[in-house]
Amino acid sequence: MAFRLIISPVNKLFFWQDWHKSEKNTFLSLLAFLLIITLLSGYFWFRGLENVIHWDILSELDEIPTVLDKFSDGQLSFSINSNAYIVKEKFLASAMNVNFLGNNIFLFSLILGLCVLLAAFSKLSRYWFLGGMTALAGILITFRFENIFQSTNQLHFFVIFLLFAGLAFYFNTYANHLNMPKRIGFFILLAILTSIFINFSSKIIEPALAVGSYGLLSAIAITAIFIFLISHEIMAGLVWVVSKSAMKGNNIINQFLIVSTIYLANILLIYLEKSQIIDWNLVPISPFFLYLISMILGIWGFSKYSEQSNIFNYKTAGNAIYLGLAIISMATIGYAFATANDSLIEAIEDLIAMAHLCLGLAFFIFTLANFIQPLRQGLVVHRVLYKPKFLEFSLFRIAGLIGIFALISFKNFFPYKQTISAYNNAMADYYYACNDLKTAEAYYKEATHTDLYNHKSNYALASLAMKVGDKANTGFFLKNAIYRKPSPQAYIGLSRALQDNDMFFDALFTMQEGMKKYPQNQEILTNLAFLYEKSKVLDSTLFYLDLAKKHCDNCDLAESNLLYFHLKNSDEKTLKSKSFLEKPNENISSRANRTALQNFLTVKYESANIEIPKDSMLNVSLFALIYNQAQNKTGEFLLAENTIRKVQQKAGNEDFMNDLTFARACQNYYHENKIEGIKQLSILANDSTQKRQMYRQTVGMWFLQNGVYEKAIEYLTKAGDKSSVELLQKQNYAQVIRDFQENQATELLKIDSKIENSLKKAPLNPILIKKAVDDFNKNKKEKQAYDLAFEALQLHDKSADLWKIYTLQSLKIGMNNYADDGLLNLQILLSPTDYQAFLSTYQAQKALMEKNMKGFE
Repeated sequence: MAFRLIISPVNKLFFWQDWHKSEKNTFLSLLAFLLIITLLSGYFWFRGLENVIHWDILSELDEIPTVLDKFSDGQLSFSINSNAYIVKEKFLASAMNVNFLGNNIFLFSLILGLCVLLAAFSKLSRYWFLGGMTALAGILITFRFENIFQSTNQLHFFVIFLLFAGLAFYFNTYANHLNMPKRIGFFILLAILTSIFINFSSKIIEPALAVGSYGLLSAIAITAIFIFLISHEIMAGLVWVVSKSAMKGNNIINQFLIVSTIYLANILLIYLEKSQIIDWNLVPISPFFLYLISMILGIWGFSKYSEQSNIFNYKTAGNAIYLGLAIISMATIGYAFATANDSLIEAIEDLIAMAHLCLGLAFFIFTLANFIQPLRQGLVVHRVLYKPKFLEFSLFRIAGLIGIFALISFKNFFPYKQTISAYNNAMADYYYACNDLKTAEAYYKEATHTDLYNHKSNYALASLAMKVGDKANTGFFLKNAIYRKPSPQAYIGLSRALQDNDMFFDALFTMQEGMKKYPQNQEILTNLAFLYEKSKVLDSTLFYLDLAKKHCDNCDLAESNLLYFHLKNSDEKTLKSKSFLEKPNENISSRANRTALQNFLTVKYESANIEIPKDSMLNVSLFALIYNQAQNKTGEFLLAENTIRKVQQKAGNEDFMNDLTFARACQNYYHENKIEGIKQLSILANDSTQKRQMYRQTVGMWFLQNGVYEKAIEYLTKAGDKSSVELLQKQNYAQVIRDFQENQATELLKIDSKIENSLKKAPLNPILIKKAVDDFNKNKKEKQAYDLAFEALQLHDKSADLWKIYTLQSLKIGMNNYADDGLLNLQILLSPTDYQAFLSTYQAQKALMEKNMKGFE
């Protein structure tokens, strides 16, 4: 007995447990699909405008001075000045887009819901069936098949109507025994075949989007019916709660009056706030929350209504009618969120608030009129709630409907006008997706005629104006967009439009207004910061960048912007105190700015892979990262010079051509091939580039670092570095270089006895070259020895030591003409005494070679 008492409430809660398996499975499947649609609608609601407007990031390059390298000869220290690129990033709101996913989910749900409703009506009696078929005809008319097939008659409508109505008639008349799953299955199969036919036979672009857009009117009508149907369910639930807790003989009328009054007062406040009659912000409850609660309660409430009023059998058809309506209704709400169709959202919100107020009040009066005595006696009223002795609930429904109509008329039928606006927005989206921008513009403007300040239409019109460069209309429509329902995207778009029209302070004031509306919005705070930077108000710039970091969603970007600011405006001591170096992340801009900081502080960085896109196209952030890392000699740069060259040669990267050549030269000089790096930068320094002074100063210092005194003086003079030139000339630096090279050769050979490794570090050191040539000759590699000397002379043609090596090696491999050229150069470079001494050596080697040749003959 106790077990039965425990299990009984559970059976009442899960009333479908006793149903036939097929009926139960159908009910649970539809319930599961309704849950999925509800969750998807919640997802679209959470994303808001991001369903159709995404944030783009505008990256801008800036430069800071850095030190590329430092070196010393033991007496003097030198620095090679360079630059690093840093990146700041702002937000741009995209144009209005079409949410194809949301549209497809809506259309699928609409078709499924209609199939479920047709299956249910095919199970009902004749009058219900005829009413359902009449509704089907009205629904199919709204799909405008004549437009989809570009026909001048209604043939397609009649064929599709006859197919669905004929199948329903067959089930109703000849196969009434068929269970609900099979009925729904046949209608779904017919719908799939019809969809395939429409997709392949229609004469328009995007037929699915067209069907969904045209069918929105029917979906809105069904949604309105369903909202009206369930809007009393919360009041019915309150009756159930009060009645369930009652004890026989105890008066519960006061409890009912209290909870009902509280509920109705809250609904009244919601309605007044939604109607903008008051602006107290006391009731944060959304009308959609009321709808969701009512929909859930309606699963049980509609079963009770069906059971007690004997309209139809809930188990066989009523549950399918309810869930079919619920699926279409929830899909319509989800569609409104997914497409950011604020006209539709507000119209549905108004209808929910009005329906809950009017039907809630009507149900309150209905309950008191019929059950005041049972409530006083503490009886379980909820068991006979829809079996009144006096006045039927349908009469109060009619009264509630009249009340809703009255409230709509008080608002000058604005919810109806918003519905028309929502439909025009949907049609505009379709033509926008088909790239028929003129028709789309016409529909968006038509939408503003019935709802002037709706956000979707105005933002979309601003997007269209922006596409054709109409700056005036872009700003005009964005102002309309923020008038009633502002958004961060509209504020940022309007600010940009004002800047494009050279109205800087208006742009700044617009962003300040946006910040007041959205004080924790990262996008607005970031853009406002850089507007202040443009006006040189650095304290405010830093303040808003810090706020953007505090309220960030994209925190890598916020940190990167803060680092950018400090790199531009802080001293070295401040930068060292910051923890930016300790915050590695994967954001390209952050890595670029962090590498610039490491270059500025001349500290070692940890190497990380740089992923080049498959198309090899560079954005400014990736370019800055490559450029900055190529200059940092303390870390291992993971992009080979050859890889940078391929990127440089890609069409579309022309803007980075010279900077990438400099990066290649740095990569070669510090990591791969010093001689090749010097050659590359020498060519670049001789071009008429914007940064040729920096390139000349750098290559001059590279020559100096490698002992090429004359070339160093030449390029430093061209660079305008008079102080360095004067210092070098006064210090008799040619002799200093010679002593330095001797010490350098000795130290390098101590560290590593392999001459190849020493040459990589000092490829123009004549002492190391002489030793390498001797080693090559011992190993019978005379040609490689000649190539080594020849390559060094390409950069150091004023070195008598190199000419001696080259001349003797030319003689050794039998290239006497080249050897004679070497003698001519040595005659110029050497004093007569030194030249005669070398000439003796040269002639002795020549004589020895001629003797060996005769012996060989």
